[in-house]
Amino acid sequence: MKRTCGQVPVPERGFVSSQPAKIWEEGLICGNGTIGANALSRPLDERIIFTHERLFMPMGAPVVPLYQSAHLSEIRGLIDRGLYKEATELQFKLSGQKSFLYPDNFVPAFDLTIRSTNHGEVRDYCRSVNFQTGEAIVRWADDRGNFERRMFVSRADGVAVLAITGPKPGSLDGRLALEPREPSDQFNDDSNIAKSSDQMFKEHVADIKTAASSSSLTYSNRYRKAYPGSIHALEGFARVIAKGGTTKAGSNGTLTVKRADRILVFVDLRPIYDPDKPEMKRMEKGLAKLPDDYAQLLQRHAKLHGALFNRVRLDLGGSADQQRTTEELLADSTYEKPNRALIEKEFDAGRYNIICSTGELPPNLQGVWGGTYVPGWASDYTHNGNLPSAIAANLPGNMPELMLAYTSYIESLVPDMEINAKHLFGARGIVLPSRSSTHGFNNALAPNFAGGFWVGGAGWAAHFFYDYYLYTGDRKFLAEHALPFMEKAALCFEDYLFEGPDGKWIFSPTQSPENTPSNSNSQGTFNATMDVAVAKELLRNTIAASRELGRNQDKIPRWQQMLDKMPDYMVDGRGIIKEWLTPKLENNDSHRHSSQLYPLYYGMPDEIAQRPDLRAAFKKCIEFKLDNYWQNNQKGFMSFGLVQLAQAAASLGEGELAYRCLTQLINRYWLNNLASMHNHRSLFNMDISGGTPAVIIKMLVASEVGRLQLLPALPKAWPTGTIEGVLCHGQIEVRRLRWTPKGIEATLRSDKAQTVLLELPTRISGITVQGSGAKVAKAGSPNQRKLTLPVAREISVTIATKQ
Repeated sequence: MKRTCGQVPVPERGFVSSQPAKIWEEGLICGNGTIGANALSRPLDERIIFTHERLFMPMGAPVVPLYQSAHLSEIRGLIDRGLYKEATELQFKLSGQKSFLYPDNFVPAFDLTIRSTNHGEVRDYCRSVNFQTGEAIVRWADDRGNFERRMFVSRADGVAVLAITGPKPGSLDGRLALEPREPSDQFNDDSNIAKSSDQMFKEHVADIKTAASSSSLTYSNRYRKAYPGSIHALEGFARVIAKGGTTKAGSNGTLTVKRADRILVFVDLRPIYDPDKPEMKRMEKGLAKLPDDYAQLLQRHAKLHGALFNRVRLDLGGSADQQRTTEELLADSTYEKPNRALIEKEFDAGRYNIICSTGELPPNLQGVWGGTYVPGWASDYTHNGNLPSAIAANLPGNMPELMLAYTSYIESLVPDMEINAKHLFGARGIVLPSRSSTHGFNNALAPNFAGGFWVGGAGWAAHFFYDYYLYTGDRKFLAEHALPFMEKAALCFEDYLFEGPDGKWIFSPTQSPENTPSNSNSQGTFNATMDVAVAKELLRNTIAASRELGRNQDKIPRWQQMLDKMPDYMVDGRGIIKEWLTPKLENNDSHRHSSQLYPLYYGMPDEIAQRPDLRAAFKKCIEFKLDNYWQNNQKGFMSFGLVQLAQAAASLGEGELAYRCLTQLINRYWLNNLASMHNHRSLFNMDISGGTPAVIIKMLVASEVGRLQLLPALPKAWPTGTIEGVLCHGQIEVRRLRWTPKGIEATLRSDKAQTVLLELPTRISGITVQGSGAKVAKAGSPNQRKLTLPVAREISVTIATKQ
């Protein structure tokens, strides 16, 4: 097959690729948040893999953590004596589990197969995705002329829509079917994983039924290990419209189309929670109501999809390479000189991927796509780093409504989280486990994995609840959702913490996610820096939210007292911030997680801003990890670890350090379909689809309520550029920010009248503002100005800078 994209128009924002997928991870992805579709984009033997956001295959009833808090003092005693391994093993023994338990696996639904024959050599192959419309396109030619398949998953109509066209009337022949997921294209050169997936499928999936009529295809199966509250079955329906041709249904579930002018396929699928309430007829009736007009259906979908995607735009000067294929861009880009068009496309791809995989639920590890029954880490929601990275751009990337999928999902887990807190720690409040899908029980523990000791999860989740309010000003959400959740998270710390000999709180037991101190043989620890930082942030935010709403006046003194007794941050003998706030436990900095940097993930707390020694210690931690873990990490395991480093570097204003992280994210973790990966060019994973745009935005615009920083971590490699549509704390939108070596032009809009501190990394030598009600005044530093913003009006700011 000859491959060329020379004659194919490149989407204004999107990509073209010259190679079809060899494995499912390389397919063209689109989705509406609920349904995902992944087209392997093969001309003659196409497979489109369908998935559903709630398709977590039941693996058996959830395991409720046993009541073991009566032994908490024993566990703490072992930790106090330095018997960390014994403490971890004791908790696991008390759990009654035989092993580490993952939640229900996220799995694919079925494949839509489209098989046809060619006349002469297949040539002029190209595929593309338009990020602005959410449409995936495959094009090729043979001796008869040009063929094309177009597909999107509609936000307006809730179904997948596929159109197939040929060079002339009557040129389309093919066989269509809905089939179980094919194991052979699941992983490159790894037949063992394919066999494991096939075995898992056979063990858990039963009663597979496929059928065809002259205008439809159906698929259904049952799940063997369903339990009350789980999905019990799956049903899928495809309406097939062959214009100008004939159709014939086969007894094997195949629909044969001959001499058609055009083929339209509408696909819907539903997880079935009650086996006595099938959905097949309802899907059939719904699809029958859709007009057989692809352009009309695309238009009403693109209006909704584009309203989300088009809010933000990045221009780093990559226009000269915008027409090149992703294969060419990936080959051209280097650490020394990352291709700017590739950076722009991956920025767009990340936001596109997260938009397409956020529906009623947030993106799981694979977003809303899957191709195997043995996905990595069950393709669950991993809360100790992965999911926070995936949703990191939702607010600054001007998609605040997507954050509600996260908060509502977390709220759904609260009853299970309350059981975790009570059964594991004898505490009120909530404990979020490191992993969840269909339930929130903490089963993520083993003799060598101290996940049962991690207590920072709910507090970390609370950050996003409160941040949603700070970005949007939604007081109703603050009162009804954010503060109640924050109160529950704080309540757990009230019961969990105990005072040490020095009058400071002791956090015991803890786990700094997945890391083991260098002088220990167990992840079970105490005083993990992350947990301390999370508790500090949680209590400060809970106090601030309570004061804003006039609530909890009787509790605020208690929370303030808790803050006053928090352990201090510590620096080790090398000048690096400590991961455990005790001299008993030594850092293990050659590790993929950077949990000790949590205080700087989302900004700069005053206690660090006022301490040059702490800022230097955090910076040295980032430098050490880049030089000693990431520099020669051939496998590149866990890409979101670079997001954590880059977020912290940007908070420190260290643009070159953040850029070092970004060059690895850009060059190592994306395939030619611009899907992001967990490892170097492998293991489909959406973590950095959210994390990469978040890092870039944070390097260019940072904010807190009452303060707006422009270009806080700008690297030298970007002397000029433009970003549009960044959302900021305090209900401010940076409509447009353009910078050159001479200065900055910014257009701002605030949803409330306010005065903010405008800050640049360099001295402001001149500034003018335009817009009714806008004012500018001197501030305390040469790189700062006080800027008065009117309500709901655009203002323009022009700044001359002195380097």
